[in-house]
Amino acid sequence: MLTEERKMTTLTINEKDYAIDDLSDPVKVKVARMQEIQGQITNLNVQTAELQAVFQAYVNTIRGELEDPPSE
Repeated sequence: MLTEERKMTTLTINEKDYAIDDLSDPVKVKVARMQEIQGQITNLNVQTAELQAVFQAYVNTIRGELEDPPSE
């Protein structure tokens, strides 16, 4: 999987922009962690959508088998 890492250059808090490069090191660490967490949230949302699709496929298959059971 190809990923493009985008580095945030500004942080907006309470409608005020802050240049990341001007922040203290402890704040930069927190901002970096926030970016990691956002990436994890995005990945989990993708996984959730995939699991919901598979779940629905099972529901549809079961529904079809109950409505038209395979003959033995």
